[in-house]
Amino acid sequence: MNKGLKVSLSITALVLVLAGSQAAKAEGIFTLGNVPQPGEENVLLNKGTSGSTVSGTTNRSGTVVDFTSATQTLSEPANGQARIEAIDSSGNQVAVSDISAITLASGAPYFDLIFNSHIGGTIGTAGGTETVTVTDNLGVAHPFSFTLGNGENFLTIVATNGESIASTAISYPTGFTDLRQVRISLSAVPEPSTCVLAGTGMVSLLLADRWRRRCRSRRAA
Repeated sequence: MNKGLKVSLSITALVLVLAGSQAAKAEGIFTLGNVPQPGEENVLLNKGTSGSTVSGTTNRSGTVVDFTSATQTLSEPANGQARIEAIDSSGNQVAVSDISAITLASGAPYFDLIFNSHIGGTIGTAGGTETVTVTDNLGVAHPFSFTLGNGENFLTIVATNGESIASTAISYPTGFTDLRQVRISLSAVPEPSTCVLAGTGMVSLLLADRWRRRCRSRRAA
């Protein structure tokens, strides 16, 4: 193959890689599964309180995190795994269908959120669609929907492009058992794609320089 053509194809491939990286960056705010991020803190939820809003505190900084429902009474059982349940007027557990806002009590933004919409036992119905809506610091809503199965249903949310999260809402009309294993980042999470783009940018410059040198040598000949 002609060497000049090799360089041309390499540059074309690089453009496609860069385009794919940018698309992944724009769409990468939600990731199914438990994907730990740097600087996360566990949210402790064992206060035994109930109401339309219940609060947890992060394990290192003691930051207060509020969980609010517009339609249900929420509860933090004092015993067992840290979790948030929904209860009826008699105090009996029912399925969680609505957490309208997860916010910091101070009103400050956060940058990453991981939680498990768990389904187990006799409460909660698998197979429905959960919709998670993140409102960023600019007031823009970012919805994401996925199907819940029996057992663990982790979702990882990471703010990108210099943005932050003002609030997160969870809606699952058929109801899950409880919300558990909540973790949160109070400072910006480094974006791996930044390093990738910086590296590919240097490769692009090297390829362009090689192309110019080959063109000059041909004209001289």
